Amino acid sequence: MLSNSMLNTQRVEELIYGGFICGGSLLAVHLVLGKAAKRAGGRIEKMFVEFQRKAFHMIGGCIICSCYHWGIKHKYIRPAFSPEADSTTMDGGAAFLAVSFVCWIVEASRLTIPAVQSWYLKTFKGLIRQKEHSKAAGIAYFLPGALAAMMAAPSNFAILGILFLSVGDAAASIGTAGGYIPVGTSSRKVEGSIGCFLVCTALAIYAGLSTEVSLIASGFVTFGEVLAEIIGLDDNFVIPILGVLGARIGLFPQLGKMALVMCGGLGIGVGLAALVGSTTSKEK
Repeated sequence: MLSNSMLNTQRVEELIYGGFICGGSLLAVHLVLGKAAKRAGGRIEKMFVEFQRKAFHMIGGCIICSCYHWGIKHKYIRPAFSPEADSTTMDGGAAFLAVSFVCWIVEASRLTIPAVQSWYLKTFKGLIRQKEHSKAAGIAYFLPGALAAMMAAPSNFAILGILFLSVGDAAASIGTAGGYIPVGTSSRKVEGSIGCFLVCTALAIYAGLSTEVSLIASGFVTFGEVLAEIIGLDDNFVIPILGVLGARIGLFPQLGKMALVMCGGLGIGVGLAALVGSTTSKEK
């Protein structure tokens, strides 16, 4: 079973500090050179747009990590994973669910009330992607994704999973903006996936996981991030839990059993498809 002792808590804290520094650095670079990059156009402009977005992505993720880690450390909240009974301290899962509800209410308001939408798009201009004008923004998926990781593993592993999203996904987006080699017909680029894999591996190793386990966890995150992009899932939701589960699978190997389950699931899917197809044919 996973436990916080499997990771170096001091190094996890240092990774949170490092995330703040990286986010602040990207933002500073964007503020200083952003106008010149816009004039240059092309991939350089795209990369600098991502610098701004991912700076706030990193900082926001590290704020979540900080609130969860130091909230538990100073007994303001209890861990969402196997919380101890304590009526005086708030369950961390309930706390972050409450924050998620606030985010969802804001998103629902701006998608249904034109005045709120106008204010929102004007205020967060440059951070909101075009596709998010008519659907929930990434933060609406980021918070429940972080909450899922918190409920699936001890706090150190949950924070590592959130950092995979905050920092690793930033590397993926910047690499994609400046990359050349597409992943199939998706908008994702191979350079972005390589960046995500390398950054997540470095984070996991620094936090205290072995190289082998770190490679497995990073592989799950990178593979899941690419699949999410292709099939339309929001990677803000899937990456934290994939990071946690990837670490669990790396520490307690079960890839063979997973392959059997995948084959069984595929068989059931094919059987159901055949049944639906035959039923539809008879109805015609």
